[in-house]
Amino acid sequence: MAERQSGGLSRVAAGLAAFAAGWVVMSLQLLGGRLMAPSFGQTIHQWGALIGATLAAMTLGYWLAGRLGGRALPGLLAVGALWAGVTPWLGRAVCAWAEGWLGPVAGSLLAAFVLMGPPGFALAAVSPLCVALLARGGSVAGASGLVSALGALGSIGGTFYGAFLAIPLLGLAGGYASAAVLAAGAALLAGLAWRGAVLMLLPLVPAFMAQRDFAAGFLELRETPYNTIMVSDTGEGLVLALNSPSVMQSLRRHDGGPTGYYWDVLAAVPALARGDSALFLGVAGGTAVEATLRAWPGLRAVGVEIDPAVIEVARRRFGLTIPVVAADARRFVAEPGPRFDVIVIDLYATGQIPAHVATREFYEAVAGRLAPGGVVALNVYGAGEPAAIVGPVAATLGAVFPSVLAADAGGGNVILLAWAEAMELATARSLLVGAPELAARLSVPDPGWEQVVLTDDRSDLEIRAARALARK
Repeated sequence: MAERQSGGLSRVAAGLAAFAAGWVVMSLQLLGGRLMAPSFGQTIHQWGALIGATLAAMTLGYWLAGRLGGRALPGLLAVGALWAGVTPWLGRAVCAWAEGWLGPVAGSLLAAFVLMGPPGFALAAVSPLCVALLARGGSVAGASGLVSALGALGSIGGTFYGAFLAIPLLGLAGGYASAAVLAAGAALLAGLAWRGAVLMLLPLVPAFMAQRDFAAGFLELRETPYNTIMVSDTGEGLVLALNSPSVMQSLRRHDGGPTGYYWDVLAAVPALARGDSALFLGVAGGTAVEATLRAWPGLRAVGVEIDPAVIEVARRRFGLTIPVVAADARRFVAEPGPRFDVIVIDLYATGQIPAHVATREFYEAVAGRLAPGGVVALNVYGAGEPAAIVGPVAATLGAVFPSVLAADAGGGNVILLAWAEAMELATARSLLVGAPELAARLSVPDPGWEQVVLTDDRSDLEIRAARALARK
């Protein structure tokens, strides 16, 4: 009777181990993407590094599992628990170090191997050992199929949990903690001593303390499905940062004065259009909106911002008053709707323009929402490499709009201006008689900039931006 209970417990432990391994490895991968964002953005190379590093580690784990033996099962799960507890404590420092040493591309690969290598290897090795346990006295094929199904089911659960619950509701530290507890619980059932399970969870204490100290530096810190929202007070004013505390998305001075950044340059753009309606694609805290409305009180403005939580923070903290639609900018302009005399595009995800809103197809949709005589103003952060970054964006705009001009807004930012009708440089300058600062900055795009047209089918803008940031 005792043997049957022990055997039954072994089967339950093996099944739970396979399920937990799948759940934890996928949760850690999704959490790792958010953890890496402040250093590497949320780009294709960052996700490629994360997925590739995980799969490489898992491949090694599958291959070597047979040499470890069944007694290694509790220890492998314990490694997963330990790494889940350690990562939110040390992960940000690892990512910052890797980015500083190797740059955004190679650094993301190194950081991904550090974050996902040990747990990927250990949790992948769990599956073959579970097959061996379940196949005793039975069908190997049946045991293998059951373990694969349980592992896949756990992976599905961990993916949905990480994306839809852990990050927005628990935050990074809470998400990693839940993964650590699940792995430790499975290890305990598989035979790990309770003292060992407790030991594996001890890193969660400094992890939560580190998160508490990090949050203490902000007036507000929130996790959403789209962003880590950070609001701080510099003394000069309120600053909104999304995903990375080093990238300022909005600034509202306490004295209500101009910011001294590119948003002030954008405020003069309505002078280049014949009407008084404006669409702001990418609102953040509303700094560009506020500056423009201060210069043009009669402007009828509407905004589009993908994250509803950012809109709420902008209204409560930064005094945003215009109507704002919570939507992806590309989907918004592609739908039928009113045309606008001014369309301001300031779309960024952690210091880089998302690829799908910097292509010819996107600008064609924007042109469909531009009123006759209207102007498009696009902020591009060149990171000191205008030829490699601003050049392709300007060329892509030029593939849709017959007239494109550029204005150096300082700080690495360039404002690109586009019209659906012919617009001469001298004419544009004459329209800016009331805004001499922008008029003086206005010029034709540098012919030495790269003339690469970006499309939905082919765009390397993320890699270009990463390389430029590495050389900054």
